[in-house]
Amino acid sequence: MADADRLGKIASIGQDLITTQLTMATQTPSQALEGTWVLGYCIGIFDALAQRADLDDAEGFSLITLGFLGLFADPADPEAAAFIRHSLDRQDSPRFQEGATAGGTDVFDWVADRTKAPTALFEHLTR
Repeated sequence: MADADRLGKIASIGQDLITTQLTMATQTPSQALEGTWVLGYCIGIFDALAQRADLDDAEGFSLITLGFLGLFADPADPEAAAFIRHSLDRQDSPRFQEGATAGGTDVFDWVADRTKAPTALFEHLTR
């Protein structure tokens, strides 16, 4: 079982990968997370990090929850929890799955070669 500190550190990595791209695209989490593809991308980032950290399913869900909550200035903001619910509701959507695949690919490519910064979210938002 991963401890809370370890999960927090892993979630922070995912948040940094996401917020860097949001900043470059001049969007806030609230703006960007309205899109199904973007929700999937974020889940893909956190899921790939969970896989790399060898977390079990419960730990992976905790990581996704911490990750989403940390994208907001106030983690107690009800909007943060709403985005987690929206993600669960939309996971069967092809757009969500495309985003999740892109997020996972970005993480695995970055882990394999640290010079390949994740960019799929930025590219999606600036098309």
